[in-house]
Amino acid sequence: MRKFTTLLSATAFLSLAGCGGGGGTSSAGSTPVNPPAATNSTLTNLQYSQSFVNDATTAAVALDLTTKTGISGDTAVSTLTISYDAKNQSYTVAVDSRSQTFGQADIKSNDPGQTLYQKSDGTNRDYLTLVKIPYTGTQATQYVGLGYWQRNVLADTRQDTNYTAFTYGLPTAAAAVPRTGIGVFGIDAFGFASKPGSEPISFQGHGQFSVDFGAAIFTAQAYTTETGLVSGSSTSGGGIDLLAGGHLSSNGTFSGSALYESMLGSAGGSLSGRFYGPSAEELGASFNGQGADGLTAVGSFTGQRDSSAKPVNLTLTNMTQQQLFYTQYGGNLVGQLNWQNAETFTASPPTSDLYGGQFTINDKVASTNPNFITYRKTFTGTIGSEDVVLELFKPGAGNSELALTYASFGHWSSSGSYGNNQPNDQFFTYGLDTPARLLTGKTGSGHYEGVAYGNAINGTGGRYDVHGSSRFDVNFTSQSYTGGMTISGTARGDGSAIDFGSFDFAGKIGGYSAGTVADILRNGQAIGQLTTRFYGPDGDEIAGPFYVLTPAGGPAGNIGISGVVAAKRQ
Repeated sequence: MRKFTTLLSATAFLSLAGCGGGGGTSSAGSTPVNPPAATNSTLTNLQYSQSFVNDATTAAVALDLTTKTGISGDTAVSTLTISYDAKNQSYTVAVDSRSQTFGQADIKSNDPGQTLYQKSDGTNRDYLTLVKIPYTGTQATQYVGLGYWQRNVLADTRQDTNYTAFTYGLPTAAAAVPRTGIGVFGIDAFGFASKPGSEPISFQGHGQFSVDFGAAIFTAQAYTTETGLVSGSSTSGGGIDLLAGGHLSSNGTFSGSALYESMLGSAGGSLSGRFYGPSAEELGASFNGQGADGLTAVGSFTGQRDSSAKPVNLTLTNMTQQQLFYTQYGGNLVGQLNWQNAETFTASPPTSDLYGGQFTINDKVASTNPNFITYRKTFTGTIGSEDVVLELFKPGAGNSELALTYASFGHWSSSGSYGNNQPNDQFFTYGLDTPARLLTGKTGSGHYEGVAYGNAINGTGGRYDVHGSSRFDVNFTSQSYTGGMTISGTARGDGSAIDFGSFDFAGKIGGYSAGTVADILRNGQAIGQLTTRFYGPDGDEIAGPFYVLTPAGGPAGNIGISGVVAAKRQ
């Protein structure tokens, strides 16, 4: 990891070189997607004047120079321009109402890794850093650069700082961005975080950007080290990282949600970026976030293709690596499903009285529902044996009822164990879940539609297979959702039908944990509970277990219903 230096002065304690600048909350902005054809072929040897495509985040914060802590922060949606003048070997940057030109006379330091420019007119103190070799790498990027421009204005014991983090360079033409296959990029992330009453920090770290070009999705994670901009103390470890996920656009850009997790708290927001180089050899993106407690974070990362890195699984329909899933059952019970290859997996039920193990292609049996894959196998435990039937809902386009990509569910049924002749009959959900809190900074809304499956039992022991529909309306801005399900049952004995009717629910999107719990209502009365979580890189699907105990005076009488719902964004 290359060393970087923090510049401190009596008049501007938060001017940075090589490690970032002051900032608060920010919003992502980007220049037009299709710029004029570049005349330079690489950033490492600029020969011609050129304006560069970029993605930027801008933040404005107030800092107390007496206590050297944050006061407040504001956000602004900004579009950055950055241009190079070959004759004067200078850069001009502009965002909002700010503009500055940095020439050779303004270079404060210059080495193979980065160039720092410093300029002042007596009121505005400007600092521009252009990174050539990623802070956590050894090889210079050829087509994308990371930069940050900081302007400080001092008045008595207060410093107002405007900070813009950006990536820029020679973008990949839309037609040259791959449309099939998967890719892995090693990324170098750098940024700034501040919280009222706390010492501002910079953060940097190495991570991985995984992309499925065919599905047009990506995820990213970088573990970071935080450095106090006053004390110089550093902190790293579990839970200090950058998370992101989202979708690719047809024009070669990508965007989605971002979350920075810090020792100071967590800040959720957005990310925007694009691929660079003739054949998408590199990438760059900028991100921002804000926490409910005032924590703000802003930064950027660049990435280079890494053929030695192992890609992560991004969809259930294109699994390339072994994957351990934690299966979510009702009653907050958790089991495991360990995917080993397309025809082999192990399943571990959530309680010790249920026996599980490995299922292979030889355990497949004919399914009564073509949208399920059914397995049957006998497992022997400490007390006796159990005949297990496991049904898994098919992901992908081969499912005629609901083509899920990231979430799925299963039905575990087995003969009684421990001398109990009563059958076990449970449903569970699993999949590639959206990281907890990643969506806390997401805005807008989403409508989800899907299915409901389960089983029911009445007071006399009569059992029903349950099937129906589910829907969710999510307000990401208010971090809440409403929804409902409509279900009916088929008696396992005589095949008679029963209409269980409709149920409503409403809840808040989960906070620290990935799951969220909502009461299930009928006529305003809570008669059950639903536990769901988001799946996919950007909350693309929802699934989870539920249970309902209908009142005796209802249309179905007193009956217990348990099962799962699964829905996808429309």
